[in-house]
Amino acid sequence: MDFTRTFKASKLIFTEGAVVERLRREYKVQLDQHIVHSGLVYDQQGKLILRGIYKQYIDIVRKSNIPMMIFTPTRRSNPEQIAQAGLIGTDVNGDCARLLMDIRSEYGEYSKRIFIGGLMGCKGDAYNAEEALSSEEALSFHQEQANALADAGVDFLCGTTLPAMTEAIGLAQAMARTGKPYILSFVIRANGTLLDGNSLHKTISKIDEITSPQPLFYMTNCIHPSILLKAIGNHENFTNAVKQRLKGIQANTSSKSPEELDGVAQLISEDVVTLINEMGELHNHHQIKVLGGCCGTDERHIQGLVKLLTTD
Repeated sequence: MDFTRTFKASKLIFTEGAVVERLRREYKVQLDQHIVHSGLVYDQQGKLILRGIYKQYIDIVRKSNIPMMIFTPTRRSNPEQIAQAGLIGTDVNGDCARLLMDIRSEYGEYSKRIFIGGLMGCKGDAYNAEEALSSEEALSFHQEQANALADAGVDFLCGTTLPAMTEAIGLAQAMARTGKPYILSFVIRANGTLLDGNSLHKTISKIDEITSPQPLFYMTNCIHPSILLKAIGNHENFTNAVKQRLKGIQANTSSKSPEELDGVAQLISEDVVTLINEMGELHNHHQIKVLGGCCGTDERHIQGLVKLLTTD
């Protein structure tokens, strides 16, 4: 299995839908306040529920035989959070990766088309760019987790829900040092900027310029597809860098701003059909080929996407 080769050769790749939000709201699972759903790998019942969610998404996509990316439940499992969870010396990232490898092994020939991404996130609040680390701080802070996921044998690394260019640069450099292919995924506004005010074009161009090897591609996540459609239509982002390098979205079901959504008690979910159709527009007219879900999505959204994009 070669993730880089599969990505370059594929016109379409699906990802999972929401995991954390479903655990919290649908299954009423108590999540660790520090490492969130990573802790479920050490809880028999929680682990079964986690497996069930991943398998539900894989079962939907498998019928299409389209390649699929799934992500380790490790966005918050950096060394600081692992220590605060009382798990110093425990290979949390490796154990999460091995859970997904075990799930993948159940899928026979299709397992060769399932790719496991080691998921990482910013140190602070993903909806507050002011908490972002400098590039130098980020390289130092994120290197240990990047190494742990790479050593566990994931197919690629992914930095997700990134609000600021500075921390994204350092995270990219940490992931690049592992030798694994890697992806960066940003939270963006409808005006085409990250939450720190830097445009997608500027951010992608800067990271491509100073990291080696470069990210395999870039994504956005935790945004409604209508937001991405507006963002890439902005004149600042109407560039070859954005067209050629921005290739994925994990969609939020709400078109509200990050500030409106941050900490909201009730799940805000807009029309399923509209979301799926806008995802189809991103794929068919803007060459966005990696498609999946974030907050608010579930099996209905992934099923709808698969049906829309694989039915003749």
